[in-house]
Amino acid sequence: MKFLTKNINSDIHTEGLTYLKNADNSTLRNRLLSEQKNFCAYTEKYVQDLDSVEVEHLNASLKYEDDYFNYYAVLRSPNLYKKDEKFKEHDFFKSLFFQNASQFQSRIQYKNGIYYETNENDFEARDLIEFLGFNHPSLSKQRTNHLSRLKSIFKGFNDVEKQTYFKFHREELSFITALEVEFIDLNFSKILDLV
Repeated sequence: MKFLTKNINSDIHTEGLTYLKNADNSTLRNRLLSEQKNFCAYTEKYVQDLDSVEVEHLNASLKYEDDYFNYYAVLRSPNLYKKDEKFKEHDFFKSLFFQNASQFQSRIQYKNGIYYETNENDFEARDLIEFLGFNHPSLSKQRTNHLSRLKSIFKGFNDVEKQTYFKFHREELSFITALEVEFIDLNFSKILDLV
């Protein structure tokens, strides 16, 4: 999940922009979304409708006393998958390993339609997957259908044609971690920079 990482040099952080109770937080939401390249942090779906996005407090127990490192722009529906109470005091809230791209990628990977912990004894990684609903049946089905549809579209396409397609159809970059696995020859970091 590319959009769980955080950048200590983020303008949101350096400016001290915070979520305010009973206020218009659209500036924070829009800046988070821009930093996340217009993708939901939890699902990796490309966001086309700003009205469906909200500022999410990853650790709900910190709400109104938190900062940039607890904020994410997410689609409303994934919050229904999130299991706040079950994981209220979990270690991943302390380590925040998922906010570091290399740690995240070494501990959680995607293969054959699901996210999994790379070490079967890594309970922290396994629980984060469950907490955020990465493998929720509805989300998993959407991801599988999206990949299947793209594979069908791309029959006969070379890599340049695929990159061009994504350049003009950014919404098709949804589930980018899965896309990177399925279309291994494409440089998705470069594609994101082009769009």
